[in-house]
Amino acid sequence: MNTDFVEVTLTTVSKGLLEEVLDIYVTNAEYFKVSSGEKPSLETIIEDKNEIPPGLKLENKNYKLIKKGGLNIGVVDYLEGYPDKDTVYIGLLMIHGDYHRQGYGRAFIDRFARDMKLKGYKRLRLGVLEQNKKAFEFWTKMGFEAVKEVNSTIHPERNWKIKVMEKVI
Repeated sequence: MNTDFVEVTLTTVSKGLLEEVLDIYVTNAEYFKVSSGEKPSLETIIEDKNEIPPGLKLENKNYKLIKKGGLNIGVVDYLEGYPDKDTVYIGLLMIHGDYHRQGYGRAFIDRFARDMKLKGYKRLRLGVLEQNKKAFEFWTKMGFEAVKEVNSTIHPERNWKIKVMEKVI
């Protein structure tokens, strides 16, 4: 597979694209087992698309379908300028299950980091659920380092422990 992301497009997820996102979510059952214990649904996507940290506005949010050559490769959810003006916070990066372990995640993050650096950002930040060992391994391989552990402010009722990770770009 060609994982060169020069011709990747990011398309804002509108109501008409929710089913395409659901197709990606469904191929990542292990993530949903770890995070919520529930199967993903259209409601899951709408919730993900509209969730923001306390004190932030929805216009700071980017929820995009990752397409390459007409294929839906994945979904990315990110906030520019959060938690500070120098940082981009990645809320979700989910690669379609058919493309796992083929370099698409790495290629996307490399391209995304370059693009964000060109926009003037200095670092990428994200949170990994403590129990999501595979995600922690992936992000560590991408050059991210754990900087602290916190309890999630989104869904505090789930009592999620989050490893906050950062990468200087």
